[in-house]
Amino acid sequence: SRIKIAMRIPRVALLSFLIQRNSEAFGMLPSRMSSGFLSGKAKQNRCVQGHKSASLAAISQTCAIPATGFGCSANRSFPPMRIRGGSTTVLNSAVVDATAEKKDTPVEIFRKDYEPLPYLVSKIHMDFYIENGKTTVTSKLFIEPNTQVSDFDAKDLVLDGDETCVKLLSLKFENADNSESSDLIEGKDYQLAKGKLILKAAALSSFAKKSEKIVLSTIVEIAPEENTALSGMYKSGTMYCSQCEAMGFRRITYYPDRPDNMAIYERVRIEAAKDEYPNLLSNGNRIESGELGDRHYAVWSDPFPKPSYLFCIVAGNLGSIKDSYTTTSGRKVTLEVFSEPDNVNKLDYAMESLKKSMKWDEDVFGLEYDLDLYNIVAVNDFNMGAMENKGLNVFNTAYVLASPESATDTDYELVEGVIGHEYFHNWTGNRVTCKDWFQLTLKEGLTVFRDQEFSGDMNSKPVKRIEDVKSLRGRQFNEDSSPMAHPIRPDSYISMDNFYTSTVYSKGAEVIRMYQTLLGKEGFRKGMDLYFERHDGQAVSCDDFRMAMADANGRDLEQFALWYSTPGTPTVTYSTNYSNGTYSVTLKQSNKADKPLHIPVAVGLLDKQTGEEVVPTTVLELKEMEQTFTFDNLIGDVVPSLLRDFSAPVKLIAAEESKEAIAFLAARDTDGFNKWESGQQLYTSLIFQTMNDDASDQTLDLVLEAFGRTLQGSKETTDYSITAYALSLPNESTLAEQMEVIEPRSVRKARGAVKKQIAREFKAEL
Repeated sequence: SRIKIAMRIPRVALLSFLIQRNSEAFGMLPSRMSSGFLSGKAKQNRCVQGHKSASLAAISQTCAIPATGFGCSANRSFPPMRIRGGSTTVLNSAVVDATAEKKDTPVEIFRKDYEPLPYLVSKIHMDFYIENGKTTVTSKLFIEPNTQVSDFDAKDLVLDGDETCVKLLSLKFENADNSESSDLIEGKDYQLAKGKLILKAAALSSFAKKSEKIVLSTIVEIAPEENTALSGMYKSGTMYCSQCEAMGFRRITYYPDRPDNMAIYERVRIEAAKDEYPNLLSNGNRIESGELGDRHYAVWSDPFPKPSYLFCIVAGNLGSIKDSYTTTSGRKVTLEVFSEPDNVNKLDYAMESLKKSMKWDEDVFGLEYDLDLYNIVAVNDFNMGAMENKGLNVFNTAYVLASPESATDTDYELVEGVIGHEYFHNWTGNRVTCKDWFQLTLKEGLTVFRDQEFSGDMNSKPVKRIEDVKSLRGRQFNEDSSPMAHPIRPDSYISMDNFYTSTVYSKGAEVIRMYQTLLGKEGFRKGMDLYFERHDGQAVSCDDFRMAMADANGRDLEQFALWYSTPGTPTVTYSTNYSNGTYSVTLKQSNKADKPLHIPVAVGLLDKQTGEEVVPTTVLELKEMEQTFTFDNLIGDVVPSLLRDFSAPVKLIAAEESKEAIAFLAARDTDGFNKWESGQQLYTSLIFQTMNDDASDQTLDLVLEAFGRTLQGSKETTDYSITAYALSLPNESTLAEQMEVIEPRSVRKARGAVKKQIAREFKAEL
């Protein structure tokens, strides 16, 4: 889930797959396209932090990939097929023919058009019969009226299905005990259209009168080996696996493939050749297994309702390591991490990270794992990065494998963070999910925030905050200032694949962080508790989360809702004044909403003479376009430390910038983030002065004082990583971002000169 962004584009996935499996055929492609498209989906970080793929338009222009037919047989009719000894006609073949002839016209989907389903699938049974070249999927959908819809019996039920991948072989109604069945008649009982199977209201109502529950039985055939889109069920290398977020389940069978239909996957049976595929995995707990000659099977059951995007199936030849974890309530959970057999010796840190994640979620949020098993599968050619499928996470090996011989500290931190992120989704995304894809930031922004807090607690909190803000500014701020700017909850989309952006993920996490800043950690925990109490097992909206936070703390957060609908990066300008023991801070905001956002600005005040913190971190709530805040009874003048810990995703600008104040904070600020931020501003100023042959002794003296105080302070701390950050000069790419015309040689020369000056001054101490 952290590295989901950009890799949802089917053309990107197709290109990645073909480059890997068929490099000779793509020999004419430019070398810049031969790598970088396999980074994937690890739900936020890597894509947000630097592993985005090229745009769909750029790829399609370079490769001339056609607009239809990705991964499936869109341009051929389906002949009559045989089903385990019988024969039948492919029921949706006419739709396939029509699809092949008709060119797609993009359709814009709007959030305001959301309608709940008139009928819900409450339970599902599935049977996967895997053979080389084809897989037969038999499904039983237990359908019930949605009583929240007053006229449900007058509405059709639309099931999603991709006819270019799914051959519909059988369709009938059954009652719950299979004592009665009824084949459906096309035109009368159902209608097939592109991407849809429409069950007529009259047919549903008629069968409902005969049986307490409607059971829709379908048999379909899919060809995972031909699925180069890597969405749905596909074969990657020697392994079958699946990727269903956001809309991949419809490439497996016909189903209401939307997040607000949460069903219990009561029985999922997988059968395959025993020697080729000894591991048969799915969601939930394994309740049965057995051998059938040269074949074998496993049956899985997940007792918790989930949307279809969390379904997963894996069949392959894997090695593994096992361990267990005992929850706070005393339940023993079996943990298993799978990989290709030659990678098993690199799985230990992933297992350690998983257990840390489970313990942290219990300690911080009181959330226990709910199944008897927790499985992680890591494969070399899983291009989605990572996915939080319930009880069966699937990862690219880059985010699971680590060994001292080859992994850096950064690699270990990445494994820990991604493992944690996917685990935390068990509650924020799985147990409580989003009612439609417009609410994507509800699960992703919240879970990114949780994994950031986890990584900070496991390592250095200030350093983690610095890294996250650097990523936010480097990617999300750029997105906000581009034609691609959009709010964290957009109002429309054409392709869901384009929805996995750094705005939805990283800025979404910042919005969640602002709740904690405004309410405090205890207040945020109270809000989380109420959120789960109200909505466990439900598909909900961002507004439901906001209301839980407000109600749990007795706060009015109506104005805060603007963060969900306002694109762009707000700007906050500040000015200050000190007079007779009273210090005032005036804040002005500007944003694209043209009305005030609710912005938490964390501030601390330091004595201008001694550097002592005279006012500890206080949160100012900026709720008007301009507000003045005062601090009384001060003994002397102070220096403000504003936007501590980067308390809001805004650009902070001083009405009158003072190098002395910046140097003061770089040397003395007690907030790790602001100390680093001020140091970077000071170093940058000296580097640019040096580059322009205009370096002043005053600026150099300020830099040397700040550097010296930080170096001296390192003797009194155990967090050497934040000291290392505070002592490091901004890199060349960061400096280049602040130049209208980039001069790489001049930047390198000036930065090197400043580095040497500092090194000579502190040679003995260093």
